[in-house]
Amino acid sequence: MVSPLNDLRTTIQSPPVWRRFFHITAGSSIPLAGIFLPQVVMVWSLAALVTGGLGLDLARIRIGRLNRVFLRWMAPLLKDNEDRRVTGATYMAVAALTVFLLFDRPVAVASLLFLSMGDPVAALVGKRMPGPRILGKSPGGTGAFIAISWVIVEVMVGSGSADHRWGLMAGALAAGLTELAPLPVDDNLTVPLVAAGVMYISGV
Repeated sequence: MVSPLNDLRTTIQSPPVWRRFFHITAGSSIPLAGIFLPQVVMVWSLAALVTGGLGLDLARIRIGRLNRVFLRWMAPLLKDNEDRRVTGATYMAVAALTVFLLFDRPVAVASLLFLSMGDPVAALVGKRMPGPRILGKSPGGTGAFIAISWVIVEVMVGSGSADHRWGLMAGALAAGLTELAPLPVDDNLTVPLVAAGVMYISGV
């Protein structure tokens, strides 16, 4: 069955770079806000965002007309098959709510920045790098994910936003390996949760 999302992309001719740019800007806005806003404000704001995102996804999946309107406007930003399931953006919001609920601010902020910056960089580098693939993905893309995440760690530690450099770096490594792994759950959810868990265990 051909996805209507693919038909829309054929018509719109949207370059993948727009989705990467959206992932970086929208995804990074949540952890950056978390640096400055009280945790209780973040939790309530994210709870509202999750409720709205899940509500919209469930409604459009059930109502064909609503889904067609949604896809017409949002097709350039969606992955394949997101016309029939919860979007990655909603999974990201769920992950953000979870990490801000369960972990301290530095862990929550770092885990979400690893995802928002690392995932697009991994995709851009991996698609352009020749050579063998591991589980369908380029080792170079995974290396780029981990490298940019370690840069984030250095910025956070250097700015005084976080301590425990080695624990943060362990979380960044876990995030990169989770992105590489062929898990059945969307990596917008798994990457921050695994990274946050590793950082917590490491004493961050």
